[in-house]
Amino acid sequence: MVKVVEEAEKNGRKICLFYAESLQSCGGQIVYPKDYLKKCYQYLQSKGILCLADEVQSGFFRTGSHMWGFQTQSEDIVPDFVTIGKSMGNGHPVSCLITKKSIAQKFGEKGLKYFNTYGGNPVSMACANAVLDVIESENLQKQVIEVSKFMLDELEKLKQKHEIIGDIRGYGFFIGIDLVKSKKTREPAIELARIVLKLMLNAFILLSLDGPYSNVLKIKPPLCFNQENAEHLITTFDKILCDLKLKARL
Repeated sequence: MVKVVEEAEKNGRKICLFYAESLQSCGGQIVYPKDYLKKCYQYLQSKGILCLADEVQSGFFRTGSHMWGFQTQSEDIVPDFVTIGKSMGNGHPVSCLITKKSIAQKFGEKGLKYFNTYGGNPVSMACANAVLDVIESENLQKQVIEVSKFMLDELEKLKQKHEIIGDIRGYGFFIGIDLVKSKKTREPAIELARIVLKLMLNAFILLSLDGPYSNVLKIKPPLCFNQENAEHLITTFDKILCDLKLKARL
């Protein structure tokens, strides 16, 4: 990153914005090294480069420990922009851009205007407020912490049991299962990942694949996902992998 910024400055150019998911979702459920985003933000903001935290998939207590994904890096990290959506309306199409007052004022001072026919409409606002009310009243943060701990512990056991599981990573209800042909080579098990996905779907468990090779099984259930749901997911996943292993031997 430093090299990119320095190269731009060397050529008389300036980078205006650093845009990154707080935890990489489409990249394969990647968790950044400790303090990575904090150090990135500190360096970039010192250069006058604005930092945007994309919380569309990691926000609203999905990580369990924090409301926002970037907070898992550090309690004092402060992005210039935060984008949120999807879970913000629990299925209702609503999204939001959060920024600092100083930045918003500059936008207006330049004479720029933004108009959206449906922006801020009362139905969408009611849906978004209801989501926040339910998260608080049903203590869903606590549920995410407890259920995800169980899931991650059980998935680690399955990792020891099945050669196809190369890695388990993530926080809370933001979990990735890296499916590989061999733990030693970590070669992506692309075709097997598609088969596992289809078999899970046949068992009425809807997951998806992510990562550069589409071999990372993504687990991102709604916050109401409970202990019983988690046990069913783990049992079904284990059975599918056992069946595939048996068929491979026949």
